[in-house]
Amino acid sequence: MPTFRVHYRKDGESRQLDLEHPQASLAPHEAALAVLEQLRADAENSLALPPADAPAAAILRQAEVHGLTDIQVEPLAS
Repeated sequence: MPTFRVHYRKDGESRQLDLEHPQASLAPHEAALAVLEQLRADAENSLALPPADAPAAAILRQAEVHGLTDIQVEPLAS
């Protein structure tokens, strides 16, 4: 399974997360949803997550509401 490094900002602070994804590519909105899911798992209060089939723009807007910006995806060598 391909691995990707997601670079993003959370409330202005640079962060990164390595993700495995079953597809050969990972779009920024898919990465945003995965980061939101990770944050939800780490949070005491659950975050409101958009459905996985939501339009890319809606997912990115929801990510921004939670302080996630500048989402970039880097494929890692397998």
